[in-house]
Amino acid sequence: MIIATTEKASQVIGGVEILSPMGLTILTIGILFTVGVPLTMILRGKND
Repeated sequence: MIIATTEKASQVIGGVEILSPMGLTILTIGILFTVGVPLTMILRGKND
């Protein structure tokens, strides 16, 4: 089962081109969440 999955995973071709509009959208959303959420949590902090 694992061997078959590994063989199929290595044969996956395609995906999203990074410079396409969809690729840039995915990249932007990823950066916003990766940087924005922790930064918001740090700046707002916990108000006791």
